[in-house]
Amino acid sequence: FELKQNVPNPFKEETIIEFSLADASNATLTINDVTGRVLKVVRGDFAKGANQISIDSKELPARGVFYYTLTAGEHVATKKMILLQ
Repeated sequence: FELKQNVPNPFKEETIIEFSLADASNATLTINDVTGRVLKVVRGDFAKGANQISIDSKELPARGVFYYTLTAGEHVATKKMILLQ
């Protein structure tokens, strides 16, 4: 299980969040603002190994600092990303 830093970071239009899973499983990616408010949730069944999710800046309400958390079974990891305008 590994959650990688989004690329590019900071970003203006689109960013890619890559992660790896030890086994094929259901996973949830949650994006929060700095106050903890949930802005976007992506749920899905992902393959064993490398996976990626694309995030468009239009899906987020404003520029700033956000946190993204990947949850897969008992594994949880969080990283920070920055949206520029």
